[in-house]
Amino acid sequence: MLQKISLISLACLLFTGCMSMSGEGTSPEEKKFRKVEAAAKECAEIVKNQTIELTAEGKDADTRWTTIDYVGPDQRTRTVEYRTSSVLDNGEPGKAWQTCMSDKKALVPELKL
Repeated sequence: MLQKISLISLACLLFTGCMSMSGEGTSPEEKKFRKVEAAAKECAEIVKNQTIELTAEGKDADTRWTTIDYVGPDQRTRTVEYRTSSVLDNGEPGKAWQTCMSDKKALVPELKL
């Protein structure tokens, strides 16, 4: 029984150690994408919530959720969240989202707007 407990403990320690090192080998390109992806998700949520607030105040507004392409230096295409809002964009679809991304320094050339 003691051997079984020791074996399980050792396995847990090895698993935990491997998990903690998993982020160490992340490439700069992957880190950049993850930052952009997180900012895009946050900005899409901000645009949605602000649009809902304005709609609740009686303003005529709608919002549209979609994704846009992110093409990395390896030409691998991935997508990130993107949202438009008729009331926040002032006639330029996606302007509020783009402004938010710019404020977060995440409006990068890899995004194909």
